[in-house]
Amino acid sequence: MYGVYLFSGEALYIRRTTFAILLSCYVKCCFNVLIECADFFCGPLCKVYTKSLDEGKLLYDWTSALVTPLHKKGSRTKPENYRPVSLTSIPCNVLESLIRDQLLEHIKVHKLASTHQHGFISGRSCFTNLLEAIEDWTRAYDEGLDVGIVYLDYRKAFDTVPHKRLIKKLKAYRISGTPIAWIESFLTKRQMRVRINGKMSRWIDVLSSVPQSFVLGPLLFLLFVNEIPNLIDSSIQLFADDTKVWRVD
Repeated sequence: MYGVYLFSGEALYIRRTTFAILLSCYVKCCFNVLIECADFFCGPLCKVYTKSLDEGKLLYDWTSALVTPLHKKGSRTKPENYRPVSLTSIPCNVLESLIRDQLLEHIKVHKLASTHQHGFISGRSCFTNLLEAIEDWTRAYDEGLDVGIVYLDYRKAFDTVPHKRLIKKLKAYRISGTPIAWIESFLTKRQMRVRINGKMSRWIDVLSSVPQSFVLGPLLFLLFVNEIPNLIDSSIQLFADDTKVWRVD
């Protein structure tokens, strides 16, 4: 995969409804008005996107994230019980979706994705993950065999991905040229600050991570952990970072 192509704004036109939906989350405006105006955004945005891709650079606003903590479980007084959700530039999200779609096509054509991974890939889901595992376990049970299972959940998996190693892996998957330059800029030149109860923290540099809330982030994470099944002697299934390993005896 050497380039990302925009066909005279056609791809943006197809996504005008998505763009309007995303924008309506941030702007108090009539949804129908946003739908009608989306066509006028396509031309200028296509020029901005083309320049960004050609130069492998992002606008400053595209690399800044406002993080809002969402409570997961347990005591609300402990920071570790919150999941950070990043609010980022809507135009950048749309360009991410274009890059993601072409990256997915590259993965599909070259059969790069592990067959053991069921997260964020078309045609795979929690259901297919569970169905394949239960089929194996049921067969073992019918044959009177024992099954030992270990469930793994990596702590802060998305937040601890090292950028340099990820870029190296992407290059190993024959992702080069425009896409790799853009993705490297997308990952390594980010800033974030946290908002709680209307109060803002200072800006800090993001030195690692592929945040889950980003359009492109989940796919980059899948490629980063793609070789894990090759390193395991036992049977294994993954849904993003949620992993189960088992052996039949």
